[in-house]
Amino acid sequence: MRGDPLDRAAHLRRDDAFLAAARANPETRLVPVWRGRCLVTGRPARALTPTVAEAPELLESAEDVVFLGLDGERAVLLVDLPAEPDPPTIGEGVFLNLFAAVTQLSFDEMALLAYARGMAVWHRAHRFDPKTGLPTKLVEGGFARESDDGARHFPRLDPAVMVLVVDGDRCLLARQPAAPPGMLSALAGFVEPGETLEECVARETLEEVGLEVRDIRYFGSQPWPFPRSLMIGFFAEAVTTEIRLDDEELEEARWLTRDEVRRSEGFFIPPPFSLAHHLIRAWADPAGTS
Repeated sequence: MRGDPLDRAAHLRRDDAFLAAARANPETRLVPVWRGRCLVTGRPARALTPTVAEAPELLESAEDVVFLGLDGERAVLLVDLPAEPDPPTIGEGVFLNLFAAVTQLSFDEMALLAYARGMAVWHRAHRFDPKTGLPTKLVEGGFARESDDGARHFPRLDPAVMVLVVDGDRCLLARQPAAPPGMLSALAGFVEPGETLEECVARETLEEVGLEVRDIRYFGSQPWPFPRSLMIGFFAEAVTTEIRLDDEELEEARWLTRDEVRRSEGFFIPPPFSLAHHLIRAWADPAGTS
């Protein structure tokens, strides 16, 4: 799974001269976000990232400007736009929820827009210090916010595990109530304080489907900025196999063979932009590709 397509160039975040030059450079790319929605154009959708020269009004109206990194030698800036009732008009672009365009975007485009959206959501949630209520201001190129008393806050993630439980030639797939009708996926849940990732895998599996697991093995990870998660995928071997469903968390859970997963008759798995897709496919067709 690929993440950020940019060089984040963290050493430049405190370089005020560089940041000012980036904002003034007509070749700097802008990634607009409005109400958590990202700018795309065309069918199939493509990320629309105009330059400063093409859309100078974006910088002028932005509530927050964040240095996301470098694309080659060009700076890339998030511009979080005011949450007005109607979005600004930018060429033929349309502001869409990422889920509406994600199946059409390339992996690099999805990664860039997800990165920008995640930063925009974090800034909007941290305009005031949670302890003192003091207003905060953007510093370090947008990777910190600071209040007048000197307190600083930094972007944080909520780690979540995803696990495909395996029993020989079958795996367990489940469906949450909020999932699209017919979609089955791997189990997932948030890591709790004081818990390792492996302990979270075991706890979530036991809580959601009543299964004990062992031989927990890391598969891969994926940024999931909805709003600020990091999804961390695992395989695990089932010790017990009788499903005891937590019907408050899941609508359905069932064992499926490799052949049944490959054929996917009567159900479907998440699309390729998700870690779940690659986790399931890696097990169902280890010699193939996703």
